[in-house]
Amino acid sequence: MENINNVVSVATDENLETFSLAWLDEEVDSTEENKQTQQQLRQIINHLKTFHDKQQCHDYVTSLSSQDRLVLIVSGRCGQELVPQIHSLRQVSAIYVYSKDEQANEQWTKCFIKVQKVATQAKDLIDHIKTNQNNQTKADEPLSINIFNSNGASDQSTTELNGNFLHSLLLIDVLLRLKPNDKDKDQFITLCKQHFHDNHSELAFVDEFKREYSSDKAVWWYSRPSFVYKMLNKALRVQNIEILFLFRFVINDIYRQLKQHQCASPSPVRVYRGQVMSSDELEILRRSIGELISINSFFSTSLKREKASAFLPRSTVSGDLHCVLFDIHADPAVLVSKPFAKIKELSISRYEEEVLFMTGCIFRLNKIWPDDNKNMWVIEMQLCDDNEHDLKTLFDHMKEDHADGDDETDFRTFGRILRRMGKFELAEKMLQRHLNELPPNDPLLRRVYWSLGMVTRDKGDYDASLKWFEKSLEIYMKTKSSDYVTIGNLYNCIGESHRRKNDNEKALEYFKKAIALFEEAHAEDHPDMAHIYNNIGLIYENQKKYSEALAYYEKSLDIRKKHLPADHPDIAMSYNNMGCIYGALERYDLAMEHYTRALKIRLKSLPADHPKIGTSNYDIGRMYYRLRQYDLAMKHHTLALEIRLKSLPADHPKIGTSNYNIGCIYDALERYDLAMEHYTRALEIRLKSLPREHLDIAKSYSSIGVIHKKKGEWREALANYETAAKIYRSSLPLLHRYVMAINNDIARVASKLKYHSIDDTLKF
Repeated sequence: MENINNVVSVATDENLETFSLAWLDEEVDSTEENKQTQQQLRQIINHLKTFHDKQQCHDYVTSLSSQDRLVLIVSGRCGQELVPQIHSLRQVSAIYVYSKDEQANEQWTKCFIKVQKVATQAKDLIDHIKTNQNNQTKADEPLSINIFNSNGASDQSTTELNGNFLHSLLLIDVLLRLKPNDKDKDQFITLCKQHFHDNHSELAFVDEFKREYSSDKAVWWYSRPSFVYKMLNKALRVQNIEILFLFRFVINDIYRQLKQHQCASPSPVRVYRGQVMSSDELEILRRSIGELISINSFFSTSLKREKASAFLPRSTVSGDLHCVLFDIHADPAVLVSKPFAKIKELSISRYEEEVLFMTGCIFRLNKIWPDDNKNMWVIEMQLCDDNEHDLKTLFDHMKEDHADGDDETDFRTFGRILRRMGKFELAEKMLQRHLNELPPNDPLLRRVYWSLGMVTRDKGDYDASLKWFEKSLEIYMKTKSSDYVTIGNLYNCIGESHRRKNDNEKALEYFKKAIALFEEAHAEDHPDMAHIYNNIGLIYENQKKYSEALAYYEKSLDIRKKHLPADHPDIAMSYNNMGCIYGALERYDLAMEHYTRALKIRLKSLPADHPKIGTSNYDIGRMYYRLRQYDLAMKHHTLALEIRLKSLPADHPKIGTSNYNIGCIYDALERYDLAMEHYTRALEIRLKSLPREHLDIAKSYSSIGVIHKKKGEWREALANYETAAKIYRSSLPLLHRYVMAINNDIARVASKLKYHSIDDTLKF
């Protein structure tokens, strides 16, 4: 799908719901009956892919996340080969064999619990899938649960890291305060019509929604088996921020309805929910007894235990899956910002005695035990007070600092939050939209320009960031020239962009201007001074003036400790930078200690795929490389690269650096082809993202030359060494160790070339 107003971008084949269908049959698209069957199936599950080739189908099924749910249809012959290979995968929810030979296929399918039916008629197949989806969808849908591990350990599966716990709460908080508008509602309808373009059942719901939706019918629509429930739950679970942004008016309306009808009974409410969970998911929860969890979706429960149990399969699901019953005590007297309510009068199903919890509610896991009589596990939980989790102080600080406290928020604030989460592309889209909607002389322009400067800098586009910072500075100098602290902060931002461009002299000039303004404002102990000291430390570190760098990092840390919560990401930054200094001084124990402290804080305070967590893994990987512990070095550098590929533009310099360091490890392991592959990838990225005279480009050419030399490819080695030498000689003093080293490399390879040239002549 095309970009909608430059904010929401959804791939044409992206599945916006949890469930999907795949149909494998050599004749799946050959007959008119099969084509009509596909059309009818799409009225049940919108996302349908067909396959003629077993291997292609296998690759598709295995590519799905374990948090996806697939209903698979196979012919008898294809099924006998494919089903044994994919049956145990968590993403496979149900399997149907569609074949004229019922008797033969009944035999082999007996071994596979997920095979729901052998169907010989299209109508029978369609009816069975429809019934099964209506009865078991809620129980089999994955729960996205964030566990807050108070001991600092982290598990992932249904769970994520503590940083996800924090930022999922912060995201919903901001969305609830971001005022909806008619333009976004129209975009939402457009998106839905494009997504369900040939699904007449869902299109009818979309048209009805457009005509009749009102804020007092939000829960009614959510409880209805339609696109609203399917899309909203998937978006909340996977944190699809673009879809949640358009859905925010529905989220807000559900929140207000739940708040208006908040349970108010004098005693705690006891509710239940049936769920199917894998062994791994269940084991993670069992290891987390006593911890807090938040659920990243609206959490539907029942006042009736037997009603909740009825959603569970009546027989064993599969060897790796378990029936689970949540048993929840929720006291309405507990102070919570996320409401829960009995929705009997609000829901489309008024006989279910349903209690709905707002997304982001926090519970404590009290007990997990097997109920052998009912062939299921029981998970006992208790609704918690907002103040119970240890991240509350950090949450409140970040909410106040980046999200305007409890006030109504705007696109600029939302963009800042997205940037803090490492969602740079989406943050830039939001800020550009905000910029486009502001009149030419609006006083907010200076702040939007500043925010755009920050996000383009994080993306690695330093020239663009300087442009935005200068535009912001120009307005501030005209309108608020006596606001020394704000202008000092802008100077610091400009200096940091120059530093990242490798222009240390210009960067220091701006940092000193910033300090002078803070001193003039008598704000030497201002929390933002920590950023300036940190950035000066980075310059001294780059110049290998380690004692000066460490002194500035310590000054920065001292200020941060005075003003920030102990688990704030900026404190992690100070520890990490100090780790770099200790590593350079070969004090490896101290380096690893500081790196580990930084990573621990980042895992607690940032989303799991945030670039800063990538940085921590990168630095720990470098330390293991120096210690020649190459397996551990590779583990952490690979983690860093995976995170950077998820969170940064494809040509970001840090992705180049990660590839370069993985190349170094393969070089040390004498796996030269793999080393060359990563060195070459790093060079390609660096040539796109850095100035041609940047030293990192020279290092890439030099390292590629080393691999050619080790493989005896002398001419190629010489060519790369000479390219590296041109950069080194133009950027560094003639007696610099890099210049002298590359000159020696060139001399040695030239000597080899001369020797081989003479030897070839003698042979001739």
